[in-house]
Amino acid sequence: MAPHLAMDDNNKKIAAMTAVLYYLQAEAESEMSGMLTSRPALPEPEGFWSFSGRQSQMMLRSMAQMRLFPGWKG
Repeated sequence: MAPHLAMDDNNKKIAAMTAVLYYLQAEAESEMSGMLTSRPALPEPEGFWSFSGRQSQMMLRSMAQMRLFPGWKG
């Protein structure tokens, strides 16, 4: 692998981590100032089929993340 490609990958990772940190910081600040509206809690799954649908959605999201981030071992 060429050195400039490795540098680009590191820069992308650093940029992504920085964006997440800024997002979390902004969310914490807005929560402290009371601007964040509280969301109602999700209802508990009622029975097998409800749980099964929720589980399949989480599995699909996980599979999509694995495809998007090749080096990710979740």
